[in-house]
Amino acid sequence: MMKIDLRRLVGRVFPIVQWSRLYDVNTAVGDLIAGITIALTLIPQSIAYASLAGFEPQYGLYASFAGGFVYALLGTCPQINIGPTALLSLLTFTYTNGTNPDFAILLCFIGGIIQLIAGVIQLGFLVEFVSLPVVSGFTSAAAITIASSQIKGLLGLKFKAENFISTWRGVLHHIGETKLEDSLLGLSCCIVLMGMKALKDVRLKDKDEKSRRSQILQRCFWFVGVARNAVVVVTASIIAFFVHQDKEVPLILTGDITPGLPIPKLPPFKSMEGNSTITTGEMLSHLGSGLLVVPLVGVISNVAIAKAFSKGKTLDATQEIVSLGACNIIGSFFRSFPVNGSFTRSAVSDASGVRTPAAGFYTGIIVLLTLGVLTPYFYFIPRSALSAVIVCAVLYMVDISVIGTLWRTNRLDLIPLFGTFLSCLVFGVELGLGCGVVIDVLLLLYYNSRPQLNIKFVNDDNLPPHYSVEPVGSLNFASAEKVRLTLTALKKSNELTDIRLDNNLRVINDGVSNTSESRPRAGNVLVVHCNSLVRLDYTFLQSLSMLVSEWSLHGHIVWCDASPRIQEQLNNMLHDVKFCDIQSLSVVLLDLTMAAQTGHSSDTRL
Repeated sequence: MMKIDLRRLVGRVFPIVQWSRLYDVNTAVGDLIAGITIALTLIPQSIAYASLAGFEPQYGLYASFAGGFVYALLGTCPQINIGPTALLSLLTFTYTNGTNPDFAILLCFIGGIIQLIAGVIQLGFLVEFVSLPVVSGFTSAAAITIASSQIKGLLGLKFKAENFISTWRGVLHHIGETKLEDSLLGLSCCIVLMGMKALKDVRLKDKDEKSRRSQILQRCFWFVGVARNAVVVVTASIIAFFVHQDKEVPLILTGDITPGLPIPKLPPFKSMEGNSTITTGEMLSHLGSGLLVVPLVGVISNVAIAKAFSKGKTLDATQEIVSLGACNIIGSFFRSFPVNGSFTRSAVSDASGVRTPAAGFYTGIIVLLTLGVLTPYFYFIPRSALSAVIVCAVLYMVDISVIGTLWRTNRLDLIPLFGTFLSCLVFGVELGLGCGVVIDVLLLLYYNSRPQLNIKFVNDDNLPPHYSVEPVGSLNFASAEKVRLTLTALKKSNELTDIRLDNNLRVINDGVSNTSESRPRAGNVLVVHCNSLVRLDYTFLQSLSMLVSEWSLHGHIVWCDASPRIQEQLNNMLHDVKFCDIQSLSVVLLDLTMAAQTGHSSDTRL
C-alpha cells in the first residue's frame, strides 16, 4: 500500500508552511513596506477598474483584499498581488454589461472553480496552446479598447458603448457635449501621471550616488512615482471638493457609494431584475463563453507574471493555477468580481523589496481599513481622474517591440499577432481571442503539413546509390498526402541529383550531384532513416501503404534505425517490411543492388 507523506503534502498545498519557518523581523519589515506600497497603487486602481467593469467603486475594493490573504497562504511568487486588473475588468464588463453585480460575482465563483479544477487535474498545459503572438495581440488590442472606453470619461461625455468601434462612434457623435472642466482635469491628470512615472526612474549624477542625501532623495522620487495614482486621485478629489457646487456641479463625480465592509455570504445563484427573478440557468446562459474565457485569460496572465519574476527558480505552474482559483472562489463570498495578478503591481512589489507572499496580508489589511473608514470620501473622486488612471495604466500594455522581434525571427508569427489584434478591435476582445486561437491552430496544421524530410540522393564510395530520407518528429494526417506525392516524385526523375524541398514540399532539382559527372539512373532504393522519427498516426500509415505499393513495383524501401514502437506500427500496416540498423545498411543495400543487377526478385518486396 502506497504511503502518503502528510507533512510534505500540506507543505506543497500550503507553501506558507515552508517559508514561515524562516520568517523573521527583517523579512516582516520588507513585506510591510512592500504591502503598503502596493496598497497605494492598488486602492486607486481598484476604484478605477470597478468603474471600467461597470460597477460602483466599492466593488473594486471588495475584489482587492480577499485575494491578498488567500494568495499569501497558497501562492508561491512573493511579487504577485491578486486583485482587479484592467484586462479582466474589461472582460467582466463585456459579459455582464446591462446586468447587475450578481452576474459578475457568479462569474468570479464559477471561473474560480474552473481554475481550481484545471489546477488539481493538471490541465495547465492547455494554456501553452495559446501562443505568445496571440497573447500579445490580445493584450495590446484590449489595452487600446480599454483606453478608448475611457475617452468619454476624460471628456465628460455620457453615452453607452460596448466595444472599440461603438465607443469612437459615440465620441464623434457626442463630441459637441464635451465638458471643459472634466477635460482639463482629465488631461492634467494624464500629464501628471506620466511625469510622475518618469520621476521614479530618475537617476542622480554618479558623483552624488554614494552620498546619503542623494540616496534618500532618489528613494523619495521613486516612492512618489510609485504612489502616483493615489497622489493624483487624492489631489483631484480635494480640488473637486472645493469647486463643487450643489447647483452647477462643474465636475462629474463618483457620487454616493455603499460604505462599510462586505458581509460574507454565498455567491448569488439567482438575481432580481426589477420584479422578476433570474434563475441560475438564465444567469449562466447570459455569461456564456465568459465562463471559459475569463478564467483562461486569468490563468495565462498569472502564470506569465509568475514566470517573469521566478528569477531562475523552478515554477510550480499547477500551484499557481490552484491558488488563483481559490482566490476567486473565496473572493466571490465577499462580492468580488474576477481577479488575477497584475504585472504593474508585481513590478512595484519587486522594486519595494518584497520577501514573501505575506505582503498580501498587509495590503489586504490596508484595503479593509480603507473600506471601513474612507468610503464616504469617495463621493468627491472625479470620474475624469479615474479615467486618467486607467488610460495611463493600460497604454504601457501595448507591445510594439514584439513586431520587430517577430519580423527578425519568424515572420509567419505576425499573422496570429495582427489577426488577433484586428479581430479584437473589430469583433470584441472575447471573439478576437477565439479568432487568434483558430489562426494558431491553422498555422500549427500548416507547419505539420510541411515536415522536415531532408531528402537527398547518396552516391559515394561507401554505399550503393540510393535515395535517403530522414523525417524529424511526427508524421501525421496533415502531411500524409504531401509527403506521399513528394516521395513518389523521386521515382520519376530522369537524372539522379541531390534533392531538397522548398516550403511547399516540392522537389527542387538544383543540378548539383555527388559526383563530377551526370549519373545514370540507379536501382530505385529508398532508405528511410527513422532515428529522429517519434510517431506515425493512422492516416499517415494508410497513405504510407500506397507509397510502398508504388515503390515496390520497381524498387525497394528500407527502414533504418526504427524504434520498436515505429516497427510495430509499420508491421501492423505493411507486409514484409525491411528493417536494419545503420551498421548493417551497407550490406542490405549491396544485397538489393546485386539482386537487381542479376534480375532476381527480392523477397523484401513491400
